[in-house]
Amino acid sequence: MIRIGTTALLLLIGAFAGVSALAAPVTWISSTGEQLSRTMPAPALESGRPEAPPHVRAVPERTAQTIDGFGGCFNEAGWVALGKLPEAERQRVFAALFGDDGCAFALARVPVGASDFALDAYSLADTPDDFELRHFSLERDRRHLLPYIKAAMAVRPALRCWGSPWSPPAWMKTNRHYSKGSLRWEPAILRTYATYLARWVEAYRAEGVDIYALAPQNEPNILNVYPTCLWTAAQLREFVADHLGPTLRDRKTNVELWLGLNGDPFNGGENLNDRLLTVLEDPAAAGFLTGVAFQYDSRNQIAAASALYPAKKFMQSETECNRGENSWADAQRLYGLMRRYLAGGAGSYFAWNLVLDETGLSTWKWRQNALVTVDGTTGQVAYNGEFHVMRHFSRFVRPGAKRILTTGPWSEQIAFVNPDGSTVFVVANPDATPRELVVAIAGRADSDTFAATLPAQSVNTFVVAPEPAARR
Repeated sequence: MIRIGTTALLLLIGAFAGVSALAAPVTWISSTGEQLSRTMPAPALESGRPEAPPHVRAVPERTAQTIDGFGGCFNEAGWVALGKLPEAERQRVFAALFGDDGCAFALARVPVGASDFALDAYSLADTPDDFELRHFSLERDRRHLLPYIKAAMAVRPALRCWGSPWSPPAWMKTNRHYSKGSLRWEPAILRTYATYLARWVEAYRAEGVDIYALAPQNEPNILNVYPTCLWTAAQLREFVADHLGPTLRDRKTNVELWLGLNGDPFNGGENLNDRLLTVLEDPAAAGFLTGVAFQYDSRNQIAAASALYPAKKFMQSETECNRGENSWADAQRLYGLMRRYLAGGAGSYFAWNLVLDETGLSTWKWRQNALVTVDGTTGQVAYNGEFHVMRHFSRFVRPGAKRILTTGPWSEQIAFVNPDGSTVFVVANPDATPRELVVAIAGRADSDTFAATLPAQSVNTFVVAPEPAARR
């Protein structure tokens, strides 16, 4: 298990804080399993050599999607774990996740009712047959989720959140249970459930939380012992077009509506999901949708969907959570997933659990990774490898950045141009030995190339300062 303690983390955050102030035109941060977020000697920016073609050539003028930002999900289990810490230590965790010198998360996801890392199954309207939602309440969320979110907002006041349910209220389902089942396809239920979701948006905003988007269901093709709900493609299309979309519009919520998806595990997610095509090919449903959220088995679909529907936005809504080992191998896999989704057109990327205790266990005995682990016995806080890999992107690729074209034989790389004109390269060396990397940036008037020897099995971020205006 690769982790870094609080003292070392504070030193690293100090190093990150100094990055923007460094005079060198190129800054370099590198992580390996042994040394995380290490500030490396700045490579020189020089004129390229025609006889030595670069491994990566970036073309900042050729831009793709805009990056909205990065974040993670607030879950009840995380707030309980954080409750085992002294207040000062807890504040350091929030600074590390949401502060400008930490992960600088600007976005977050919130479950509507219980997720699989809630303390137990619940909804915001558990009174049976309450079709007028007279008993709709945030009382439960005020104990765990809302304090968690507001602690993050104390660090990042402009934090923007989106939500999705794992299950409707049990009484609205065919099996009258939070796990498995599907929504009762009855006019009164459909009307009430659409209103329930709109009420969630309105209620959270009334609490001061900036809810910018909503998805009607998390993983609509998955049934499990934790809260889940099965939706067919036709049901999603009808619910979005005839119920949820009109309800959100008529109540003037001005909230984005996204289609949440998991791929088809039986075909490996290689083909575009029938739910995606059925909904987006329907003009009425598609007209209400801002974009599509992908996770897990849908990782192979995002590039095709982005090409097919260029007017829509795309996000990676929940990164793979693994098995609670929090290893450097897991962190390296996260790098590959982030590069794949972002190269495929995602404008935002979300970790799953921000914080868990040392067991990593859910109420339903589901062991998963977290960016930060709190040992409830010792009080030790560990910032796991995936925390650092997320920060390799989120600390430097700022909201409003654009992904840019890159070419060359080095496949483990992706690049962005920030609103301030700086160019960011996030590059991995998965090999067991160090490798030399040469990067060139097209369009710079003179010095346009830098070189560095990447440590073995490393993830690296290079930030190239904007070219001085006088030399352009």
